[in-house]
Amino acid sequence: MNAKGRIGLIVPEINSPLDYDFVEGAYAQAKELGYDLIVYTGVFNSMRGVQYDAYIAGLENIYTLVYIHELDGIIYAYERFHTQEVIDKISDYVSQTYTPCLVLGGKVPKTQSFEADEYGSMYMITRHMTDEHGCRKLYCLAGVPEHKSSEERLRGFKDACADCGIAIEDKDVFYGWFWKDIPEKLGLDIAGGRIERPDAVVCCNDVMAVTLIQTLTENGIRVPEDVKVTGFDGEVDSLFCKPSLTTITGRDKQFGAEAVCRLHGMISGTAPEQKLFAQSIRYGKSCGCSKETEIDRNLFDMILRSREKRQFIATDYIYHMSGTSDVKELSERINEVGHIFSGVEWLDVCLCSDWKGNLDNPDDFRQYGYPDEMYMLLSKRSKDNAEAFYSFKTSDILPALTHPHTPHLIVLTSLHCSGQIFGYLAMAYPDTRFISLDEHFVSWCDAVANGVKSLQKMIYEQYYKSQLEKLSETDPVTGVFNRRGFMIRVPETINKYKNEQVSSYLLLITYYPEQINSIDLRGSIDSIMMSLCIKRLFGRISDSIYAVILPSQEQEGIVNTSENLIAAIEAGLRERFGDVRLPEFVTNITVVNTVESSAVEKLVYESVQSLNDKKNAAESNYIDYKEQIYRLRRSLISQPQKERDMDSVSRDIGISRSHLQRLYKQLFGVTVKDDIISARIKRAMQLLTNTDMRIQEIAEQCGYNNESHFMRQFKEKCGMTAIQYRKQNK
Repeated sequence: MNAKGRIGLIVPEINSPLDYDFVEGAYAQAKELGYDLIVYTGVFNSMRGVQYDAYIAGLENIYTLVYIHELDGIIYAYERFHTQEVIDKISDYVSQTYTPCLVLGGKVPKTQSFEADEYGSMYMITRHMTDEHGCRKLYCLAGVPEHKSSEERLRGFKDACADCGIAIEDKDVFYGWFWKDIPEKLGLDIAGGRIERPDAVVCCNDVMAVTLIQTLTENGIRVPEDVKVTGFDGEVDSLFCKPSLTTITGRDKQFGAEAVCRLHGMISGTAPEQKLFAQSIRYGKSCGCSKETEIDRNLFDMILRSREKRQFIATDYIYHMSGTSDVKELSERINEVGHIFSGVEWLDVCLCSDWKGNLDNPDDFRQYGYPDEMYMLLSKRSKDNAEAFYSFKTSDILPALTHPHTPHLIVLTSLHCSGQIFGYLAMAYPDTRFISLDEHFVSWCDAVANGVKSLQKMIYEQYYKSQLEKLSETDPVTGVFNRRGFMIRVPETINKYKNEQVSSYLLLITYYPEQINSIDLRGSIDSIMMSLCIKRLFGRISDSIYAVILPSQEQEGIVNTSENLIAAIEAGLRERFGDVRLPEFVTNITVVNTVESSAVEKLVYESVQSLNDKKNAAESNYIDYKEQIYRLRRSLISQPQKERDMDSVSRDIGISRSHLQRLYKQLFGVTVKDDIISARIKRAMQLLTNTDMRIQEIAEQCGYNNESHFMRQFKEKCGMTAIQYRKQNK
């Protein structure tokens, strides 16, 4: 089954078995419903305080992606975060989206809230103590007063007792954090006879249960012979408790799966019943049962892995990823040391489009959020690596997700260094058990970020060197005059034309975009311009602006010369790159009637400003034009019979007819005329197949005033006459 949508899951970390259970439940249900599960994690569940710094802020920046990425729904594990500041930030992010969002264990404006089932399981384990073991005097070790989770568990305990006719008084309930101080005090009070010894203590948390058992045992109270004890949650410590702890397991798997079902209902209007996971009692000997539930081997292996140090891998990846000369070499280095991760199907390293920072001001770099475009540095696969070194929309999350694929579990983490946001890492797993966001993972991520930082530094050094080279008069590679070389020669050239009794004009040329299919056009245009301007003074006065001094008796002649020059540049680019989309060229023409250096400098400066204004307007308009041209095409296809006056259409859009035709061909690969004909013929094929209309009527319905013209065009496109087509398809 191919994935039909994407669900985002926001969690602070994937560290404990309960974290794995939660993600496993969510992924299993998402996969069954046909969704990719995109997990956004900061790796470290920050508690703030003195340890909070720019590094942790960089980790937590990953959560800003939830309002950029195109998701069908979001699950926000609000209750799992420790710090209110982080909770408030993420709450703000999700409230800015129009995406359905389910908040777990908290409330956020414009979202729905959902709580785990704490009541039913507590009721079940309490009834086990009353019904199976005959306990009549019970205490409850509850959590924090007025904490929703604690109150729900306590309510389950009280209702179970009430249904058995057992009265629970306030003195039978002991409140405290889900930690060790309260159970230690309770155990000492029971052992010391300061409070009445109960038949059983039902704990709302495994940590408290294990601590209580240890305290009772150390002080001469036998468990379960003297006091029976149960826990709740299926925490790690419960697996190593002596005697083995009776507790509740499956809460987090069930919660994750039910959250996905609930979110699917918000997305589709119908919420399916969750049938994959359920909470259950894991029987141990702490309650007095002779039976013990066999522990899931996968869970036990996971716990052992978390408690043991991973085997040292002899790879100096910090050094290995530094000192690269370009993005391709860096990608290769990262690929070479990607072997430290087992069980990863995909590893994508995605850089922000502005990862290089501001070369003119190295202190100006991205410290927050992500841009609208990312750059695929590496797309590592378990077999052959996918294509890399191209830009993609950040909203797509990963390019692989835009193609047909089975539902995947993808974990996103931040890529950052020294306060700069470089991008994000994406790892796709076949199973949650392979996720390992430990110190090795963090060190590897830091090595990648340092590699990017090292390359950024090298690029800046090259840029600084190029800036120094601008003090010379020509480009050291192509020999083209730079701004300085051009400006030095302008007075001499103007005087020459003045002696020939012709006027001098300054022609400025620029273009956008500066790259086509990742090809930098500057070197090619340098070469073409040199061949075209052998007898003219020209130079590249900035990265993408060319200046030419042209002679002419009148400005109209300069305009024609300018258009011919652009046409020649376009022809030269086609010769080099074939039939690819060419950049748009923008020009500015100014008469030059002075040879005084400061006046020429001012004239060039003002002309460049005017050119850049034109370029910015053209780029903005191009974006506006694109949407209007898309609407035009939709209209052409939906109403093929309608007559179109392209002069009128182009005027409505605000561009010339030739410009409209050029943009249309660039966007769709066909001309306006071809699209109209194709839409009309397609409409005719439908009418020929599904109606008994006469050929003349069909021709009229499709916008043809002349039946013969229709018949001729239909045969050209379909290879048969309309009558033959009807016979074959009716």
